[in-house]
Amino acid sequence: MKKTALPILAFFTFSLLGTATPTGLNNIPTADTVPHRVVAVQSFSSFGAGANQFAANGPGEFSYWMGFKAGYGFSWANFEMGLDSPLAPRETGPLVFQTKANMTPWKNGVIALGVANVGLTDSAISGKPFTYAMIAQDFGFIRAHVGYGLQTKSNSLLLGVDRTWKVWGRHLNLNADLVQGGNQSFWLPALGFKFDPVDYIVLEAWSNFPERGKPSYIGKINLVFGV
Repeated sequence: MKKTALPILAFFTFSLLGTATPTGLNNIPTADTVPHRVVAVQSFSSFGAGANQFAANGPGEFSYWMGFKAGYGFSWANFEMGLDSPLAPRETGPLVFQTKANMTPWKNGVIALGVANVGLTDSAISGKPFTYAMIAQDFGFIRAHVGYGLQTKSNSLLLGVDRTWKVWGRHLNLNADLVQGGNQSFWLPALGFKFDPVDYIVLEAWSNFPERGKPSYIGKINLVFGV
């Protein structure tokens, strides 16, 4: 596969420092977007015997990815775009694109429309684009997420909850989500966390527990920059 992603991703690692958090739970997107003029460079890997969306080298095989998300805001809506690609140990590519837009039409509520998994290289391998709509509502004691995704032979209901606490003066987010897989034939639950041990770094990890197959695990480091 091609190494198209390398120069594009390298460019974004030289941005200026800022603050932000990732905009997904585990296996679902959220209605959030990266803040205005902020870039989050993401380095992540898949582990474990089970299959997952980042197992580019096959179930049970280590895969290393890099990507980024960038945000830009207007008075009426916020926008996000990003790219990511597997880079090692064997498979490099395809390079995939994602974007979404959100707005806050009521108090503590956010709605978003987006598309992910748009193959810019090796589109036959990347699969079909995933188009989705999400709603998030913060009730104080918990934040709830619900949405629906459209993909050829793989439409899915998207459900999630999360809550953030202060731990040693830093933010710890615990979350869970539930996704339909296999063209709505089974469910994929996942549990995860996000933690910012220092400014400009967010650590992220989650575990997948599918109804079919073995568990798998994702670990991610987010480096956050302002531009």
